[in-house]
Amino acid sequence: MVGWEYALWGLFGGFAVEGLEFSGAIRRTGTWPWRVPDEPGPLPLLVSVLIRLGVGSGLAAAAGIAGQVSGPFGALAIGVAAPLLVEQLTRALPAADASRPPQAPEGPQRRDIAWRDTDAERIRSVEQAPRPAPAVSPHSGGADE
Repeated sequence: MVGWEYALWGLFGGFAVEGLEFSGAIRRTGTWPWRVPDEPGPLPLLVSVLIRLGVGSGLAAAAGIAGQVSGPFGALAIGVAAPLLVEQLTRALPAADASRPPQAPEGPQRRDIAWRDTDAERIRSVEQAPRPAPAVSPHSGGADE
């Protein structure tokens, strides 16, 4: 498959989710959702759907081109899960303070030091543990035979 085919499957995945959500909104309200006071109007609803479809399509195309997806079903699944994927990706990124440029940490981080200390203690305890005497067979004359 080529990139645009992955994109189309991702688009379909996003459309499937949006269609089911829209169907649920119609059932919940009993009319077009934008006619209910607390629901978004038709233009904001349309824009949100287009954003969702674009993100699903783009993620599926990127994953397909990168070889992370092997076929149509994988691309469709990425289109369905696009909001969740973006949320997980943003959680994985460190929060940056906009008032100053990002800086690399200086020296080892405290959690690295704590891990090294614990690991060193475990190694020392194994090295310093008393070792049992070698077993001597009752039929042998000792260890120097």
